[in-house]
Amino acid sequence: MGFQFGANDYLTKPFAKDELLTRIKTHIQLSKITNSYERFVPHEYVRLLAKESIINVNLGDRVSKEMAIFFSDIRSFTTISQKMTSQETFAFVNGYLEQVCPEIRDRNGLIIKFMGDGIMAVFPDGADDAVQAAIAQIQKLQEHNQNLKTEDFPPIKIGIGIHWGHMMVGIVGEKGRMSGDALSDNVNLTARLEGLTKFYGVSLLISESAFNCLKNPQKYQIRFLDRASVKGRDEPINVYEVLDGEIDYVREFKLKTEADFALGLECYRLGDLVSAKDYFEKVKEINSSDKTAQLYLERIDELMVTGVPQNWDGVWAFTQK
Repeated sequence: MGFQFGANDYLTKPFAKDELLTRIKTHIQLSKITNSYERFVPHEYVRLLAKESIINVNLGDRVSKEMAIFFSDIRSFTTISQKMTSQETFAFVNGYLEQVCPEIRDRNGLIIKFMGDGIMAVFPDGADDAVQAAIAQIQKLQEHNQNLKTEDFPPIKIGIGIHWGHMMVGIVGEKGRMSGDALSDNVNLTARLEGLTKFYGVSLLISESAFNCLKNPQKYQIRFLDRASVKGRDEPINVYEVLDGEIDYVREFKLKTEADFALGLECYRLGDLVSAKDYFEKVKEINSSDKTAQLYLERIDELMVTGVPQNWDGVWAFTQK
């Protein structure tokens, strides 16, 4: 926030040097305080809420619109942090956040909050911003992991979920303690999506609504993963994996097996489990580390024992959060 000084603000006749210095110090102090506040309520919030400055932000101020919502999390963070002192844990998390957060801000993203090692952000200008920020984060992490290796820290793996939907972003709390937040059932869905990255063994998952809002989906390397029913959501959702940020060999293997993977999915959806198993085994022969193909083989084995339900439509219900 800039301050406008005029000569009349601090010059009196006769000229009082002490008064001038006091006023300048006051202005500098106010500027520092404002800058400190903006670290807690960033200027992106102020801008999104159409306020002139942080001084004008009030409890209940909000904006309500469709936007992309983004959740990311470090995999197995509890296990990693158990081997560290509290000082090392904070340094580890802050070192990671220092690497990845600028990628969100540089693409018009607004970080809503940090949840330990987790990040929740919104992208008011489009799904492409969110997907590009996620790709950049995953790539940045590959560089950061090289540095961690030299310091004997374990490499970081993250999972990211992105969804597009109606959101309310604003200031919640009470007079003595306010905070920016995003409120919508779409927040819960995005958190579930991020959680599913563990099951599929992937880095970046997007929902069908995020996929449909991409300006040019062909610009990215995307594969359809599943039609899933998640806890707290009545309608099943289509989920997609974005491969662009992946390590080269991981991406190449997944692209190489894309045709067999898609045919396996189609047979699975139609209830032709024998053919589906055959296709997913072909995928595993070429790419033994494809956890999603392994997941389907496990589901097929289960369905071969229990039998395919009468109203089978290929939707798998996830009961975990």
